[in-house]
Amino acid sequence: MSTAAIGRIVVGYDGSEPADAALERSLGLAARLGSAVEVVTSWRWPITWSTPPVANSWSPLHDAEEIRQQAVDLVERHGPLPVEVTTRSAEGGTPEVLLDAASDAGLLVVGSRGRGGFRGLLLGSVSAACIQHATCPVLVDRGRAATGTDDGGASGAGGAVVVGVDGSPESGRALRFAITLARGLGLPVRTITTWQWPEALNRDEPPFDHWSPEQDALATASPALDAAEDLIDDDVDVTSDLVEGRPAEVLLDASRDAALLVLGSRGLGGFRGLLVGSVTQGCAQHASCPVVVHRS
Repeated sequence: MSTAAIGRIVVGYDGSEPADAALERSLGLAARLGSAVEVVTSWRWPITWSTPPVANSWSPLHDAEEIRQQAVDLVERHGPLPVEVTTRSAEGGTPEVLLDAASDAGLLVVGSRGRGGFRGLLLGSVSAACIQHATCPVLVDRGRAATGTDDGGASGAGGAVVVGVDGSPESGRALRFAITLARGLGLPVRTITTWQWPEALNRDEPPFDHWSPEQDALATASPALDAAEDLIDDDVDVTSDLVEGRPAEVLLDASRDAALLVLGSRGLGGFRGLLVGSVTQGCAQHASCPVVVHRS
């Protein structure tokens, strides 16, 4: 088998419906990308217990093993896969276990929320921690039904890999990752750069009658597109759009027909030291398709 496009895929699994969807998505992606899959279930003793109970009584490890077996059963229902899939249980808090497991991975996949999430919670504490601190790209699966294709639903009808590009170094690296991902999946790439008139400006008065935020947006995005030019070939179709509107609203609208939405962890407007920007956070919570947050 050829070298995987993005490396090993780590999947956080807790037996919940979102975790089932995340694992299904991961298996489909891995089959297309040639990536090995590692399914990780965490466990730990309740922190309110001063000492573990006596032997032959309940153990959180036993529960974790039952959940891990659910993952094994789900994998086996897929039949023979062209990639290696392993499962394991690890002791520790879920975010810490997943972050450690994914420290040398190509992609970490988590459901939008897990078993402990409050009903109606859009983004659980584990998925939020992962997009904040992971050292590799993180895919947050929004649980949209798969299309029945062998990529786990990533190639929805007419779907493209949509990338938000704002000229920041983070968005440039996200674009390069998106192109690599799209090439492996056989999908087109659509970059989106947004622009809007500042509300306080009268666009009909000088000097603004000769200046356009649309032109500024194009000039700002161009370096990221130029930096990814070496990855663009005949086997991947890349189109670029300038769209008027607020970044989060535009990207969320684009996610309705997208296979994946890829974003840098933060953009040009982010405060220095901010781990995840407001646009990325909003898209991870509300997008209609899976969101990949590229950690730079």
